[in-house]
Amino acid sequence: MTTAGNSWGWFLGHLLLSVTGSLAWGGSSRIINGEDCRPHSQPWQAALFLENEFFCGGVLVHPQWVLSAAHCFQKSYTIGLGLHSLEADQEPGSQMIEAHLSIQHPEYNKPSLANDLMLIKLEESVPPSDTIQDISIASQCPAAGGDSCLVSGWGRLVNGKLPKVLQCVNISVVSEKICSELYAHVYHPSMFCAGGGQDQKDSCHGDSGGPLVCNGSLQGLVSFGQAQCGQPYVPSVYTNLCKFTDWIQKTIQAS
Repeated sequence: MTTAGNSWGWFLGHLLLSVTGSLAWGGSSRIINGEDCRPHSQPWQAALFLENEFFCGGVLVHPQWVLSAAHCFQKSYTIGLGLHSLEADQEPGSQMIEAHLSIQHPEYNKPSLANDLMLIKLEESVPPSDTIQDISIASQCPAAGGDSCLVSGWGRLVNGKLPKVLQCVNISVVSEKICSELYAHVYHPSMFCAGGGQDQKDSCHGDSGGPLVCNGSLQGLVSFGQAQCGQPYVPSVYTNLCKFTDWIQKTIQAS
């Protein structure tokens, strides 16, 4: 996850600070005040590795395509699917697949931090199984005060340590008014905010590119937030995928 407040961290933190003086995380993030996911309850969850090091999340949206945050871009990836623990060697039902083609949205970072999504093409298609399934993208944009949404990832915990298994937390979408006022310097219609409740549940460093699922559909990707995750009344920012369904479909068909 990227940062947007005081010192978001990772490479995007520097960018955000120069733009806003306060934004801070993107590129990595963590689940705050969540819990262990039920094993393989999020079968679309992907893990992005670079030289065997986990660095971002992703989402399987097609048998051969993973969606992630554009700020997670690399020249090549190893994509883990069907994983519950990142430490498990050859976890039953999991696959590690190479990927060398990734396509950032053409308007990424125009303006700063906007349109934060990319598609990654796997070297081979993955058949659906009990542990690996793709997920459809929401056709409707998120509404504040609606049903609770679930965000998942392997980012750092509130104590700064890495989790042993995939973490899940339920958060709610907040109004566009609150989101645009809080992130006024960088807010763009390609974004929406969620979280910021008094329960301090949040995504954070290491969760970038991971899924926010609402009503059974993929609503958003973890994008960025404040340097200190899980602050009451301070939601984090997600890529608003309902705005990109045409681009996603056309890019997959063309490639």
